[in-house]
Amino acid sequence: MTTFHYILWFALTLTFFVLLQLGDLFYRRKSKAWVYIIAFVLKMLVSVGLAFCSMALSIPIIWKTGYLSMAISIALFADAWTDLFAVIFRLIRKKMPGRKCMMVISLCLTAVYLTYGTVNMQIIRPKEHTYTSDKLTHEYTFVFLSDLHYGSAQSEQTVDDALAEIAELKPDFVLLGGDITDENTTAEEMQSIYRKLGALPVPVYFIYGNHDRQGLGDYIGGAKYTPEELTAAIERNGITILQDETVKIGDDLTLLGREDVSAGDRRCKVTDLPSISRDSYMLTVDHNPFLEEDILETGADLQLSGHSHAGQFFPLQYIYHFGEKHVYGDYQVGNTRLYVSSGITGWYYPFRTVAHCNYEVIHLVP
Repeated sequence: MTTFHYILWFALTLTFFVLLQLGDLFYRRKSKAWVYIIAFVLKMLVSVGLAFCSMALSIPIIWKTGYLSMAISIALFADAWTDLFAVIFRLIRKKMPGRKCMMVISLCLTAVYLTYGTVNMQIIRPKEHTYTSDKLTHEYTFVFLSDLHYGSAQSEQTVDDALAEIAELKPDFVLLGGDITDENTTAEEMQSIYRKLGALPVPVYFIYGNHDRQGLGDYIGGAKYTPEELTAAIERNGITILQDETVKIGDDLTLLGREDVSAGDRRCKVTDLPSISRDSYMLTVDHNPFLEEDILETGADLQLSGHSHAGQFFPLQYIYHFGEKHVYGDYQVGNTRLYVSSGITGWYYPFRTVAHCNYEVIHLVP
């Protein structure tokens, strides 16, 4: 993400803020609280609806409009709380605040919300986890990172700094949990990030996510590279690709990397997966955390996933929970401990208000 993209991001949001204020003049001359309550509800519905469509649904018009849909969502979200403030003020003071006062409040809320979400996306933090098992005879420390979406939501320097931190940790290995690139990643950016990941001084393993192969590239003018070029770049940099394959990390630890569900028939059924001794600790990496039946049938000791970005925008995390989705954090699915990462970045938009950008530092302890 370049300086130009930051300027465009802020300019679009503030432009819609101005247009929204002009529209607000038509009802903010009224003193009836119910008008403001209706405005609050409508703005929240549109704001959350746009955020949900931008994150959870593959809609061509949303992709083609770029930052615009989320800029509108952010401005509406912040302005809606100004309407709620007006109702509370009306209940306390028995009159509505002036229009200029409300405009200033709305501007402050928009600026704070926009700034927080944008800055939060640029801060990557390590998150420590410890899992124990009597199957383990050795201690392992490794790093799991997913959903980098390189080239879109974070600056190159932000990513470089995080990779330098990971190298300094000297983990036993690194797992790439999918969506390292996406449809917005150029061929040059794709080549660059795998050179950097391949330069980590430890073994690196990769599984595909739903965006890596740019399957929806036609939505934004076509794919920038082919799946074959992607595979060649990954392997050329010494990174091991796992597509429903296993690798022995030690006598007591087996890693299973799943092909992504977006691959359709190329993803094995659980019954066709390689046989794994149950005396060995089984670590599964699957980009998608929502496939509960597969998790149950595979029966791994630990599964690591990404994909959901912890919702990325409030209140999407809670909406996903209504659908009984594994969105973020630790879960128990049958005999399997499932951890869903918030991701080291997020999808496309340089904005995150739910959770933080994390890479996971995993300790497996006997």
